Amino acid sequence: MTTYKKWTLYTLSAAAFILIIIAVANYVIDPYGFYHYAGKSYNYQKSTERDPYQFKTYQGKRYQPETLVMGTSRAMRLDPPFIESLTGESTYNLGLPAATSYINFKYLEYMLKVDKSLKTVFLGLDFEIFNEQYVNQANFDEKRLKSIFYLQDYFATLLSEKTMKDSRKVLLENLNKTTVFTESRYLGDGSFDETLVYPPDINQNTLHAIPTDFQLTQDSMLYIEKIKELCEQNGIQLHLYISPVHAILLETFWQNSMWADFEDWKRQLVAIAPLWDFSGYHEISTSSLRQSENYNDLSHFSKKIGRLMLYRMLNKETDKVPPYFGVYLTPENIDEHLNRLRLNREQWGGKGKNMFDILGSY
Repeated sequence: MTTYKKWTLYTLSAAAFILIIIAVANYVIDPYGFYHYAGKSYNYQKSTERDPYQFKTYQGKRYQPETLVMGTSRAMRLDPPFIESLTGESTYNLGLPAATSYINFKYLEYMLKVDKSLKTVFLGLDFEIFNEQYVNQANFDEKRLKSIFYLQDYFATLLSEKTMKDSRKVLLENLNKTTVFTESRYLGDGSFDETLVYPPDINQNTLHAIPTDFQLTQDSMLYIEKIKELCEQNGIQLHLYISPVHAILLETFWQNSMWADFEDWKRQLVAIAPLWDFSGYHEISTSSLRQSENYNDLSHFSKKIGRLMLYRMLNKETDKVPPYFGVYLTPENIDEHLNRLRLNREQWGGKGKNMFDILGSY
């Protein structure tokens, strides 16, 4: 063997060895929770830049759940261990930030291909994402759901320069117990980690983000119908529900002249399938945000409220659930229910007031 060939072999071997070391280190530290969700002292906090659209795709597949929770970030407040305690079915929370009905449909298609154990789906429905102004989340990559082995994800999480830097940050911050570049937003079961500390202006930013007009997109309704059909074809029990958004958000819908659209949205949903409605002006939705018992923030109810919702939907221990919380909507009772919500609004002391002023007192 010539000197040139030996030098080439040594160089390639050294490069391969270095790449293997880098890949192993990134796999063990796992800064995005892509490969495992070890709650070790060196990687419990994950990178703030991790993408749930990426890691939940693979975590959901590995988990092989019998029950799947789907929807937006609000759905992440349904607690898998609690569902398992009520049903005996292994559960994974596949809630995704700002997930449209199309995204939920595509993820359900994917999970039915990779998970033959699936029996039950809980799907949270949120009014805002049915607006035609609402586009699919930028992080949604449909190719990921079509490929058995999506090489781009594996390269990005094992060998990219960014992952090397993020692994270093995750390791150092976990060892030093700091949280500049890391956080504990998601638990291993896919649900929200309620120990996360929100920035102080989160509620004001949420209120600013509420649209000032609304146009229901029929495609979004079409994919709810497709989800229902897909569940029926595969013998999946589907629980549809409307989230208990805070009264301040409901009042913003009203003041932005979107209440008629909100009611029409519910009518169109109930024409597709019966569903549970937890929204409205009631003791839970009008409760103080400062107590942090019923809501994690203005937009998201807490896991405590999620447990009440599950009791109601599964008809378990319903004596623990306030009688006003959770109405099963059908075409027969929808108009009566909507009229009752209007009457309940009239009794709320915050109606008609400036919601930013109200927010300051909550």
